[in-house]
Amino acid sequence: MKQQSELDIIYHVNDKPSMKKSIPLAFQHILAMFAANATLPLLMGSLLNLTPQQTTILIQSALLMSGVTTLIQIGRFKGIGSGLPIVMGTSNAFISTSLAIANDFGIGAVLGATFIGGLIEFLIGRHLNRLKRFFPPLIGGVVILTIGITLMPVGIRQAAGNIDTGSPKNFLVAGIVLVSIIVFHQSKNKLLKSSAILLGIVLGYLVAFFLGMVDFNEVANSDWLSFPNPLQYRWSFEPVAIFSMLFMYLATTIETMGDISALTRGAEGREPTDKEMSGAIMADGLSSSIAAIFNAFPNTSYTQNVGVVNLTGVFSKHVVKVGAFLLILMALIPKISTIISIMPEPVLGGAAIAMFSMVAVSGISLLQSINLNSRNMLIIAISLGVGVGFNMVPEATAQLPFNLQMVLTSGVIPAALIAIVLNLLLSDQKS
Repeated sequence: MKQQSELDIIYHVNDKPSMKKSIPLAFQHILAMFAANATLPLLMGSLLNLTPQQTTILIQSALLMSGVTTLIQIGRFKGIGSGLPIVMGTSNAFISTSLAIANDFGIGAVLGATFIGGLIEFLIGRHLNRLKRFFPPLIGGVVILTIGITLMPVGIRQAAGNIDTGSPKNFLVAGIVLVSIIVFHQSKNKLLKSSAILLGIVLGYLVAFFLGMVDFNEVANSDWLSFPNPLQYRWSFEPVAIFSMLFMYLATTIETMGDISALTRGAEGREPTDKEMSGAIMADGLSSSIAAIFNAFPNTSYTQNVGVVNLTGVFSKHVVKVGAFLLILMALIPKISTIISIMPEPVLGGAAIAMFSMVAVSGISLLQSINLNSRNMLIIAISLGVGVGFNMVPEATAQLPFNLQMVLTSGVIPAALIAIVLNLLLSDQKS
């Protein structure tokens, strides 16, 4: 039965704000994940010593596919897509695995493994009903809470900055963004409240500019118009690479299920339907396979989106669709994307702290809906202890095989697997 959401939802799923309002609200959604979308292409370019032009193509491809795959996700074509306002993009969960594969076999092996892994995730989504009993609200709550907790350090690292790390100037900028989000979020003005993250980021960007933290030379040197061509790299299919990728696809499948649950519970006070969940997973898989064709890496739903919705109350598919077209536009006009890509990390860090923390709170909210008896509390405790523990102390796995390191330190995989196994093995209790 549908319950009333405790959040102040300003725009519901089918609401269509005017374009004057939709465009800034859409920028808010995509700015929250813009840096994450460009991270893997930038790291790949650095690892493989690609030319600036080659790296730019990877970033353009990531932006183009983020827009295209977001349209796939919010649509409902032949059951593919959740029909919910979810922003898609290159997943940072795949960074370590992708870089390791590229280092051993080249970028073609990464794209080949991305394509195969996407097809397998698509099949998982198509047959998700048979696996539903493994993913009750208890598992979803553990996954969402684990995601939020393990993302919090990412926000702090961004706030500290990658240039002059930990300087008072960096924390000043991040603090201004964070405080601004709080202030705007408490406003009684509907527009200010719904644009809290965007306004905080814009204000932080301006402060960073006046503090000399922004260099616009890259913007001047970038092109006005360019289109990334597909299949620019020769693919290869390495068994080890594919096997490694499959572990991470399992993690992002579980993560996407958590994202969907957090969104529908927060915005509409309900659990996602079977069609929404299955469609979301199939869209994730298909999107990743299509992304590989266009020289982009695995795509998945962005958990940051949960934080944006929770903070701003903007749950409109129309707004996210506008954001998808903006991403495609930025992919075709490099100068626009460059302006955003040079944004200092502390600006995004201030927003990330708020968004990632809200994700964790969504997990807590979901766990409150179940019976917190001694059995369930034990499952939550052990799952979080192992999942979060290994994620925060990755050096503990240094002597284990690389693939096992990736699984244990992911946070989501061990927490989810332990929760699933214990939920099946431990007898249920009434108290």
